[in-house]
Amino acid sequence: MIEYIWRINGFDVYYTNETNGGGDYFALEYIDIIRDWYGCVDHAFEWCSGPGFIGYGLLASDLCKNISFNDMYPPAIEMLEQTKSRSKYKNNITIHEGNNINNITSENKFNLAVGNPPHWKDNESASQSLGFNVSEHKHIQEILVDQNWEAHKSFYKNMKKLLHLDGSIVLQENIQGSSPEEFEEMITDVGLKITGYANSVTYDNIYYLIVEHL
Repeated sequence: MIEYIWRINGFDVYYTNETNGGGDYFALEYIDIIRDWYGCVDHAFEWCSGPGFIGYGLLASDLCKNISFNDMYPPAIEMLEQTKSRSKYKNNITIHEGNNINNITSENKFNLAVGNPPHWKDNESASQSLGFNVSEHKHIQEILVDQNWEAHKSFYKNMKKLLHLDGSIVLQENIQGSSPEEFEEMITDVGLKITGYANSVTYDNIYYLIVEHL
């Protein structure tokens, strides 16, 4: 059941309290960054999308012509579908459900991949940073923790074949949970490279990691 509406440029994104991982706050700076760095791209992809604040925000801001989403959480998929069904952009929206992206065909080349994925690699580091035991809150743990970075590793491995040769990955990460150097080996091992990173000007702990083809 829809509980809230996030409106951007006349476009309504539907969500519930349980599907909101903070994207209604983080998306606006993200959208400004994509506008400044890339302008409009043909096909964007949002990983760990939740209800799709970032991806739908890009579409509503004319920063992508087509948007694809991926999330593993059924209530988030439901909200993505609710927004799509009420949108005038139905033919430009694709939604993929699953805990990884290996079911997406290589024919769907993306010019840009974005996302606000889990920021910690284990329960202990997340609990230390946040001041409570995340393992006592299953859904919060799923949002915050990527155990041993397994989902990140799978993401980069699969994005190697899904990303246009001149495409870019721009992920929103958290300095309390990682540094760019921590991801470098998993990225270079699959034939991609870190080409830069930028600290958020709005949120103290957020940085944007930029990855492209070698």
